[in-house]
Amino acid sequence: MEIAPVTLEGRHVRLEPLSMAHADDLSAIGLDPDLWRWIPFQITTPEEMAGYIRDALAAQQAGSALPFATIDRQTNKAIGSTRYMNIDRANDRVEIGSTWIARDFQRSPINTEAKLLMLRHAFETLQCMRVELKTDSMNRRSRNAIQRIGAVQEGIFRNHMRTYTGRIRHSVYFSIIDSEWPQVKAGLESKLANRSQGLHRINTLSESQIEDLHRLYQNEWWTKGRTIEDIRRMLDGSPLIVAFADPQTQRLKAFARVITDGVYKALLLDVIVDESARKTGLGKALMDAVTSHPALAKVQHFELYCKSGMIPFYERWGFKEPPPDLRFLRMSR
Repeated sequence: MEIAPVTLEGRHVRLEPLSMAHADDLSAIGLDPDLWRWIPFQITTPEEMAGYIRDALAAQQAGSALPFATIDRQTNKAIGSTRYMNIDRANDRVEIGSTWIARDFQRSPINTEAKLLMLRHAFETLQCMRVELKTDSMNRRSRNAIQRIGAVQEGIFRNHMRTYTGRIRHSVYFSIIDSEWPQVKAGLESKLANRSQGLHRINTLSESQIEDLHRLYQNEWWTKGRTIEDIRRMLDGSPLIVAFADPQTQRLKAFARVITDGVYKALLLDVIVDESARKTGLGKALMDAVTSHPALAKVQHFELYCKSGMIPFYERWGFKEPPPDLRFLRMSR
């Protein structure tokens, strides 16, 4: 496996070899403390950004990393950075990491396309048999995002490293292997196609979107009366959600959550589409996204409950009423 500097070009983003020429662009957008919240160190000054780039280039020179500048193709400016790291040539393995992107671009197709470009190059050009990703165990947004691209969570490295605050971080490790790549690739390409059609898929909710969900819940028979604190606790206990937001306003338009063991059974809950977005195809897009979610690829049985009028809608995905001798039971407290 020979890894050398390369430019990876997409529709929205270009990944080009990182250099000191990117220092000004990266300093202009990269000193936001929130960007470094889950990274063991902080970059707070242009001088530290320059040091960050020099360290990345030193790792490249040593053969352990290949860093990229993330370039927005509309402006031709650097808006973040990512890299191949922990390169293991003998075992055809790399890690994708040290990824950060300016806040204004975090809800754009750029990060999805960047992952597609890097994974495609790793599996199809470098012939990797394994690509690794990791994140802070407390970074729920990152964990959801990595899982959503199709990576498999393998375990948690406890007491893995110290952060700049002194907190001891546990790191969650994920991987994609070569046999999984075709399915992962298809999923990423589908997500980018949805974005081009004006659908903004999200995997974590902002505070304003949690308020949107609370508002939507008040109009539904099965969720009426839930408080916003109920919803926050529910989201904390629901590691797998699928949602869509308006790309201009970021208002939440569709939501579903899944409780699953990842192997045998998945219970689909709280499927909801804003009344203003019904009969637009968004409900179908939501169900397509749920049933094709990479984390549910091995699940044998999907279950949900609904009113009789919704049965024809769910039958499109193969849902059927249970046999007459089975009953759905509930205990309320």
